[in-house]
Order: sequence, then structure tokens, then C-alpha cells
Amino acid sequence: MKLTHKLCAATLLAVLGATVAVPNAVQAAEENPLQVSGKGTINFLEDDGVDTPTDPTDPTKPVDPENPIVTPPVNPATGPLKVIAVTDLDFGADNKVTPASGSGWEYSAKAAQIEYKDGTTAASPNFVQFKDTRADNKANKHTVSAKATSFTNAEGQELKSAELRFNNVKLVNGSDQNQVNETGVAAAPKILTDGTTPTDFVKQDADDKGFGQFTLQFGDTADNTADDSVKLWVPAEGNKLSTSSSYSSTITWTIADAR
Repeated sequence: MKLTHKLCAATLLAVLGATVAVPNAVQAAEENPLQVSGKGTINFLEDDGVDTPTDPTDPTKPVDPENPIVTPPVNPATGPLKVIAVTDLDFGADNKVTPASGSGWEYSAKAAQIEYKDGTTAASPNFVQFKDTRADNKANKHTVSAKATSFTNAEGQELKSAELRFNNVKLVNGSDQNQVNETGVAAAPKILTDGTTPTDFVKQDADDKGFGQFTLQFGDTADNTADDSVKLWVPAEGNKLSTSSSYSSTITWTIADAR
């Protein structure tokens, strides 16, 4: 019995001795007069600042904060998924009423006129600017679509079954063109002016693209297609054009999550 107690006591002392010795070994390893470790930290917040349209004729051109674009106006709402600005479509105020050519009439929208804060203006392709700056470790997948009400004048007369037709469609990211998913851009979309049917212009479904601010433009001033890339087509059947007052339509652009 005594031998047994002595062995147990010796074993216990050996274990305690080893336990006490471990912290000293760790402490010795950390005490190095030649090295000191520090920490680096960073945190990210989603951009919720004021959005400014970029110059559609040169989206890579930095925005002048002292002289920003004021027309078209900026959507005042905030958020990382947003339609920033769109140009109005002007199909002219001096179109002569003539017999239909073929099955209908076709009119081209003029190039847009962007205006800067100092009052200067510049010709521009018609465009839609939007952004997806969500930073939540998920893919920036989204769609951009549009729908339009019927073109109606003050007397309530409509341009029945009219269509808005878009050509020379190009999507640009002024900061990083690699974020553009070319296969997700519609080549020649059409909008039915029935007020209810949306048309997809952008379907961004790639995992590694879609982040940033984008310009969806129709035509280009550089090749003189800015005033010939958006057309209003009015079928002759069922329509009789009237000069009593101008016709107008509301075109609504929407960006939506597509995750």
C-alpha cells in the first residue's frame, strides 16, 4: 500500500510539473526582442451617397463635382440597386401627316441633350443609367426592364398598337468593362405601348459580373447613330393620325434583383 501511494504521488507531481512548465515554454516563444505583431482591420459599408450620371459620350470620364449633369435629373431615391437617370424620348414636333409607308409610320427619336450645372449642353445618345453596388458577398444578378403606356393626346386619341423599337444597344461600365455581361444585353428590344407588358433589356445572370454603375445607351454620337437608334412605329391599321395636340407616353424603367 505504501508503495502504491508513493508511486501515485510521484506520478501526480510529474503531471503537475509538466502542466506548470507548458505556459513558461509558450511565454518564452512569444518573447522575441526582434519581432512585434500588430493587427490590421477594415470594415465596408454600402455606398449610399448621391449618385451622379456619367457622361454617356464618355462613361470613363470622371464626373466634375462642381459641374455635374443636371438633365436628365437624378432619381433622388437611395439604395445599392437603383435606376439613376433616363433620357426622355423626343420624336419631334414637326412630323408631317403623310400616307403610311407600307404597313405603318416610323419616327426616330432625336439625340438627347444633356445639360450641365453651368448651363452648357451636349448631344448624347439616349440612355438609361443604373447601378448594382450591393456588397453582401452574393452575385450582383439583376434585370433591367421597361414598359410604356399608349401614346395619347389631349383628346384621348391613342396611337393603337404602337411600338418603341431600340437598336445599336450597348452596355458600358465606365470603371470596369469586365463587369459587363455582353450576353445578357438584348440586341434589338421592342416595347409594346400597352402599359402592362415589360420588356427585358438586361439580364445579368453571371456570378462574376454586374457590379458598379452602368450606362445602357442607344446609338452613339461618334458614328451619328444617336438620332436613329430609337424608333416609334405606328401601324396604319386602326390608326388615324391627328394634328389637334401632341401625343405622349410614360416609359417606366425598372431594375430588379435576379438572384
